[in-house]
Amino acid sequence: MKHSREFHLILHGATGFTGRLAAEELHRNAPKGLRWAVSGRTSEKVNALAQKYEVPGIVTESLKDSDVESLASRADVILSCAGPYSVFGTPLVQACVKYETHYADLSGELPWIHQIIQQHHEICVQKKITLIPSSGFDSVPSDLAVHSMRQALSRPCKLYGLFRIKGGLNGGTLHSGLALAEKQTLSAPAPPSPFAIPYLKRWAAPFLMAPVNEDVVARSQSDFPYQEFLLVRTRGQASRMSGLLRLSTRMLASPFGRKLLRLFGPKPGQGPSKKKIEEGFADLTLLAGSLEQPLAVHRWNWTGDPSNLITVRCLVQTGLALAAGEAKAGGVLTPSGALGSALTQRLLKIGAVQHQTLPSHHDRPQV
Repeated sequence: MKHSREFHLILHGATGFTGRLAAEELHRNAPKGLRWAVSGRTSEKVNALAQKYEVPGIVTESLKDSDVESLASRADVILSCAGPYSVFGTPLVQACVKYETHYADLSGELPWIHQIIQQHHEICVQKKITLIPSSGFDSVPSDLAVHSMRQALSRPCKLYGLFRIKGGLNGGTLHSGLALAEKQTLSAPAPPSPFAIPYLKRWAAPFLMAPVNEDVVARSQSDFPYQEFLLVRTRGQASRMSGLLRLSTRMLASPFGRKLLRLFGPKPGQGPSKKKIEEGFADLTLLAGSLEQPLAVHRWNWTGDPSNLITVRCLVQTGLALAAGEAKAGGVLTPSGALGSALTQRLLKIGAVQHQTLPSHHDRPQV
C-alpha cells in the first residue's frame, strides 16, 4: 500500500485509559516523518490529547458509516483501542475493508473475532488488506513465542506456555469482558486439575486468558498443539487459582455477578497508577515436548503491566510495522501470521521483552 493518504496511522479510541497509554507509547516510538493522528468521541478530550503530542485530533462522535468511513479513508493504518469490539468494532472494520486500510486492535473477544474472519478474510486476502485483531497482551506474547519456538525445532511437538504475571486491571478491559458475557451464555468451565512441571519444579494452574491465546496460536501454528497455564510454586496455589477461575466465570455468567463487578471494579477510563504499571511484568516460559526433559526451553521476559503497558507496546509496534509495509500477506490474520519475526525484532529493539534459550540439558532454571 502506498503512503498516499493524509495519515500513515490513526490511533482510534485514544482518549480512554488504554488509548492514552497507547498515544504516549506512539509519541515515544514514532519514527521521524510518521504522519499520525488521534481519534475519539469527545472533542474536549481529543483536542487536549492532540495538543499534548502536537498531532491532529479527529472527533468521531458516532458509529455511523459516514464517521468511520471518513476515518478509514484518511489513513493507511487504523489502530483501535475502542472496545468492547463486539459493540464498537464492526463498523470500523467494515470501513477499513471498504477503503483497503490496514487495521489492528486489542480484542480478546473470540466470537467477534471469528465473525470478522468469516465475513472479511477472503476479500482481505484478495485485496492484500491486513487486519490483525488480538494485537495486545492477547495474544502477541504467546503467538510470537510459539512462532519462535517453531523455527527452532526440527519437527512438530506439543508446546506448553507457562505464565508468571504481575499487573492490574483497567476499566475498559473489565467492561469489554462484561459486554462479551452479556452477549453469550457462559458456563463455569472445569479447569484442568493442577499438575506438576518437573523440569521447573513448579505447578501449572489454569489461566484466564488461555482460551484466547490458544485459539490465536492454533491459527498461526496449527501443527504445534499448544496449551497455556499459570506457573505457580505449589499445588495449593494451583488449586486456589482453579477456584478463582470458577468464581470469576460464575460472576460473569450471572446478572448479579456482573452488577457487582460494575459496582466495585474500575470504571471505563480508570486503571492502575503509573508506578504499578511500571512495576508489572509477564514472564512466559515455553517447554517443547516433555515436561520432565523438554526438547527446548525458551523464556520471554516482558516488562510492565500486562493489561496496560505490555498491551500498548504490542499494539503500537504492530501498527508501526503495518505502516512500514512489513505485512507478509493480506487477510484477517494473527500477529505472527501477518508480521512473522519482524514484530518480534521490533519489540526486542525497544526493550519491551528479552528472550533466552535454555537447552534442556542445562540446570533447571530458577523461576
